[in-house]
Amino acid sequence: MSTVRPSLERKIRRGLIVLVVPAFTLLLLLMHTGINRITSEYIGSRLKNDVENIITELKWSDGRWQINDSKVSEVFNRVRSGHYYIVRWEGGELRSRSLWDIRPGVDLLPPGGQAQSQTDGLGDEYWQIWRQGIRKHNQDVTIWVAEDISAFIARQNEYEYYLLTVLVALALLIIFLQRSILHWGFASLKPLQTALLRGKVCGAVRLPKAIPEEIMPLADAIERLVDRSGKQLSRSRTATGNLAHELKLPLQHLQILSQAAEVEDNRESLKQIYMQLQRRIEGELRRAKISGSPNPGELFNPGEELPYLVQLLNRKRNRDNPIALVQDVPEFAVPFDRDDMLELVGNLLDNAWRYARSRVQLSIRDNHDEGWTIIVSDDGPGIPPDRIEKMCLRGTRVDEQGEGNYGLGLSICQAVVSSYGGQMRLHTASSGGLQVIIDIPQSGKESIDEGRNDETEAYS
Repeated sequence: MSTVRPSLERKIRRGLIVLVVPAFTLLLLLMHTGINRITSEYIGSRLKNDVENIITELKWSDGRWQINDSKVSEVFNRVRSGHYYIVRWEGGELRSRSLWDIRPGVDLLPPGGQAQSQTDGLGDEYWQIWRQGIRKHNQDVTIWVAEDISAFIARQNEYEYYLLTVLVALALLIIFLQRSILHWGFASLKPLQTALLRGKVCGAVRLPKAIPEEIMPLADAIERLVDRSGKQLSRSRTATGNLAHELKLPLQHLQILSQAAEVEDNRESLKQIYMQLQRRIEGELRRAKISGSPNPGELFNPGEELPYLVQLLNRKRNRDNPIALVQDVPEFAVPFDRDDMLELVGNLLDNAWRYARSRVQLSIRDNHDEGWTIIVSDDGPGIPPDRIEKMCLRGTRVDEQGEGNYGLGLSICQAVVSSYGGQMRLHTASSGGLQVIIDIPQSGKESIDEGRNDETEAYS
């Protein structure tokens, strides 16, 4: 059954639709509201002017209010002209000729009162109405003025339909062109793909400079991860070379003895050579076990990894006399690759465990801007000071005839530390054993993706 792969293009297209449709709808709504308000304010100002003219021409004569029609606008004298007025007082009213036989209801307003509204008018007309209460000649009068705005509304609807058509066409055009725009944008990732394919062939990735800013963190993370994997592979090859170097001489010796005539006399020598080979092979297998399963990019969390290492190392000693680990480590993940730290800390603890009498001390400290410091010490017999300098040299062994093998483990640790630009120093511990101090500068964290900082904080 095939699995449908998520498509970034479809996700962006859906996101664009979700953004464009509400945005254009909101724009259309704002335009509709704005045009309505402009129309209402414009017509309202005209109606106020009509009211002022009517108030000026309003006269009390023969027990009623009268207006000289020649003094007001001519539109009020034409039947159903779209401009109407009513002057109403307690006991009577005066209507414009334009109303003819229409008698809209007009409520009286107190002096100073004003009201504006819109309602259906004569036939297809739509009126905007202004009412105003005044007091003149000690009488309360309400003046009602209306204007037909149906033509304005029809023109407004025409513009809104035109705008809606333009917005719909624009939205469809954006969605249609989006595919081409996305393909044009994704084309800038082609150099990155080419660099990764080239790196697959030659074993080294060198990313081009012209990479989009948004993709740069991902590209940097890929480059650092590939570089770290290459360094890990290099260290593995170095370790294999060390093992081959260690096995070469005993195998040659074994070949010489096997060719000797008196096999019985050489039995003890053959046994010693066998024990040497067995120790070196077991040491290499132990180093591989401590390194754990490869999981590049994961951070090293001492609280999760150290209990497993202690359990593994104590199995190799008498259960009645286990080694105690005194640790001073962070409670969160440190910003270094898990595999590198397992290889580094695991080899240091493995060496300390084999020589310690009862206790091993481990300290991992964050020096902030100065980087990190890792200290491992044991209470074993230690190494003479004049021979400590030889411990980190490849192939050098200060305990060729002993039970253990400091040199190979420390050379592996030195390779890990060097890949981070750090330093490894050896001293005599206060308890008499060997003390290994490792300083990794702040810049040594370049191999870790910057996005992993969130994961480090999550552990804390």
